[in-house]
Amino acid sequence: MKTLTLIIAIFWLGLCLEAFAHGRSPEMIRELNAPVPDWMSVAEPIKAEPIEDQSLPASYSFRPRSGGATNSRNRVQIPERGIEFQVLHEIDWRGINEEGYGVSLNTDGTKLVVNTGMTSRLYEITSDGEHREVPIRLPHVTYDEGLKGFITGWSWAGNDVLVGRAEITDETGDEIIEGRLYVFHMGERALARLDLSALNLSDNAGLEVASIGENLEHLRVRVGDREFAVKADLKSPLKVLAKPNPTPAPEMQPTAQSPEPIKSPKAGTTQVEEQSSSPPWPVVAAVVMAALGLLWVLLKKRE
Repeated sequence: MKTLTLIIAIFWLGLCLEAFAHGRSPEMIRELNAPVPDWMSVAEPIKAEPIEDQSLPASYSFRPRSGGATNSRNRVQIPERGIEFQVLHEIDWRGINEEGYGVSLNTDGTKLVVNTGMTSRLYEITSDGEHREVPIRLPHVTYDEGLKGFITGWSWAGNDVLVGRAEITDETGDEIIEGRLYVFHMGERALARLDLSALNLSDNAGLEVASIGENLEHLRVRVGDREFAVKADLKSPLKVLAKPNPTPAPEMQPTAQSPEPIKSPKAGTTQVEEQSSSPPWPVVAAVVMAALGLLWVLLKKRE
């Protein structure tokens, strides 16, 4: 009987710790509610319109979002140039059949983005195949109006334009409300949401860019096992909105039970590296002490 009592107490302790472990950390909440940083601006959304593939010239080509680069969990390859190197961090990776998910090479082959969870790293690739990591600053938060989320999975659309994705979850953090795509112009340091309303998507969870048109005026977008072309001008200068940042939505205000953004089902190895969702240690200690006290009382009664 004592053994059964001990098992029940341990099980109860596990449930308490799991309950406290859920929810956005204070650091995450602060970042989601933070104003637009001084080093960047938010621009008007870019309208995306559906088109038929047949309407494009036969010679028109789309460039894969990876730019021809591939990756495993910790290695990067650029097959056309015979380049391969290992990195110290774990790269976003779906498996051997979808290599290149976590990396993207720009159009002139000089810059490589490597995505590792919430972080994107930049490597310069020289003409002789050498590489070195250089600083890069990209938006982590959506910042535009409405519910906020984190932007991940950046990839090159051109030499100075990147596209990223964000998933907005409900209050429980268990269901994706919508998927979004964002465009960032490095030169202007401006972020714009891709307005997909004209596509009439019934479910856009897992939304991502599959490839980019040669003139930055078209994209091929993937949702689940569907892939289709859209017209969207990624090349023209963005129309920057005036600051300050829009007021955060009420449901994003810091609360003890705020949910944690769930991981994209497509990004099996995605990890939050820059924000910790662990509960405060004083809270954990209090729960542990309470559980041990209950266990002692139960064992005392049995004696």
